[in-house]
Amino acid sequence: MAHFPGITLTGRAVARAGDTLRIDASLTLRGQTRDVSLIVRAGVGPDTVRATTTFTVKQSDFGIRPYRGGPGGTVRVADRVTFVIEAVAVRRQ
Repeated sequence: MAHFPGITLTGRAVARAGDTLRIDASLTLRGQTRDVSLIVRAGVGPDTVRATTTFTVKQSDFGIRPYRGGPGGTVRVADRVTFVIEAVAVRRQ
């Protein structure tokens, strides 16, 4: 992992869709970049903005082979990985 220590999610376009936002983004894992679409739910409070989204990608789409090993090859990691992102912005006092 020393060669690819980070994950980058970069938004390219945002559109409002009712009470949600649709964000077209680029996700970079292990030096490979793929397009992802996010549906983000956002809420505005008196001093905060909260946003949440969940999306799933396949590791193999990023050149990552899911782990298989253990005794007799019995340990297997699924190809699909789910990201859950929760962000909170707080107004400075």
